[in-house]
Amino acid sequence: MNNPIEAEPMIDNKQAAAALRLPYYWFADHQMRARYRIPHYLMGRLVRFRLSELSAWASQCSATQGKNLTGSSAKDEK
Repeated sequence: MNNPIEAEPMIDNKQAAAALRLPYYWFADHQMRARYRIPHYLMGRLVRFRLSELSAWASQCSATQGKNLTGSSAKDEK
């Protein structure tokens, strides 16, 4: 039986940033990926992401911090 994660295509930095509407440098820069604990895969010198893992990461970050990922509180969005 195939694992659904293995069948999911990998995306690059630009695609990840566009999909989550977050700054490109968060995905391109090693220090930012480490700071925000962004799930990623290194393939040689390439960095790749799985959209399902990024979506889960974004949901977890916003739920545990009570803030959206850009730092403004949920009250600021209303």
